Parts: sequence; structure tokens; C-alpha cells
Amino acid sequence: MEPHTRGPGAHHHDEDDVFFVIEGTMSFLLGDDWRDAPKGSFVLAPGGVQHDFENRSDARAGVLNLSFPGGFEQHMPAIVDWFAASPPGDTRG
Repeated sequence: MEPHTRGPGAHHHDEDDVFFVIEGTMSFLLGDDWRDAPKGSFVLAPGGVQHDFENRSDARAGVLNLSFPGGFEQHMPAIVDWFAASPPGDTRG
């Protein structure tokens, strides 16, 4: 994600989300708490738990995101369309 980029907004789903930060520092909402996760961090958002992510830093950041159990992949085209129609906002505003 580019610097100061919001994520999709707080949401939840049945699948567990596992995030591995591969670049920079990402901020994650888990339940009601935001946590910063630097490069090399693993973050688990258990199924049913409200979560979100964003890059609040001045540098690019990225994650590898896996969903368990599998099958969530079928939703990705709709998620891509949603992001195209709803570009991420700036975390500073």
C-alpha cells in the first residue's frame, strides 16, 4: 500500500485472515484495538472478529494475506471492483 492509505474499512467474515508484513509497517484493527506491525510480523484476525488494515506510515508497506479455510478467493473479483469504485482514502484526513 502507498503511504497514508486506508484499507477497506472495518469488517468481518467467517474466514480467519492471516497477514504477514513483507514491507514497511502496517496498522491493523483487531476488535476495538489498532496495532502497528513492522516488517516480519504475523497478524491473525480470527473469523468473526472485526478487522481492518491501513498504512499510516510515510513509506510503502505490503502484506501477504491468506484466508482459512480456503474458498474466499471467489470473492476477489468483486473486491477488486469495489476498490476501483471506492478508492482508499488518506489516513491523515
